[in-house]
Amino acid sequence: MARRFALTLALVPACLHAQREAVLKQVALPHAYYWREMYVPQVTSGPSAVTWSPDGAELIYSMQGTLWRQRVGSPVATQLTSGPVYDYQPDWSPDGRTVVFPRYAHDAIELELLDLASGNVTPLTTNGAVNLEPRWSPDGARIAFVSSLFNGRWHIFVLSLGDAKDPVRLTDDNDSQLPRYYYSKWDHYISPTWSPDGREIILVSNRGHIHGTGGFWRMDARPGATRAELHRGARVALRGDDVEGASRLVPRWHARRL
Repeated sequence: MARRFALTLALVPACLHAQREAVLKQVALPHAYYWREMYVPQVTSGPSAVTWSPDGAELIYSMQGTLWRQRVGSPVATQLTSGPVYDYQPDWSPDGRTVVFPRYAHDAIELELLDLASGNVTPLTTNGAVNLEPRWSPDGARIAFVSSLFNGRWHIFVLSLGDAKDPVRLTDDNDSQLPRYYYSKWDHYISPTWSPDGREIILVSNRGHIHGTGGFWRMDARPGATRAELHRGARVALRGDDVEGASRLVPRWHARRL
């Protein structure tokens, strides 16, 4: 009896370890439970992560892991995607033909392109990383997004659709040496949005900040460009990224220049 009890105790830590096996190991940040719950797309029972059609007449949103399309003022929604995956954060292309969105499958989050006419979904990235928050450039030629592709940290990348080149990282890797607790000492860059002319990007970064996700920063849409933090008085539109209850604000560039 004593031997059986000792064997049971010996197996308990192994069982607990198996239950706590981490997901999305591509992200090399401390306190995985924090960024998984606060930043990575969550399972929702209601609609979230909404994108407008170019003419403002329709919406596409994520609900229960699939994408749905609905005309404003109509009670009817049409399901666009399905399968044993989780689709989130759609962004409608300027020409109205395509939607880019992240898809969780096989313990990675890749960007996909949905052709609205045919319903076909094709991979945009296949890098095995965690790729989030895709945003079309105003001319529809590029997509800015966040990825853990470089050293497992959140950086802004841009992918040009007219060629087969790899995504280009815009943000630099900076060791802040700040005593952050929930966030890494390495600065992060998230939530990009394009300027109306496609020349600049506003993003969220904790550069120079110990607590929180940081502030708004503005930079040219090219690698190594100088960034400037936006302070009080700068004009930037904000929107909640969750229809049911905005837990985080992300920038949207106002039609007038900042």
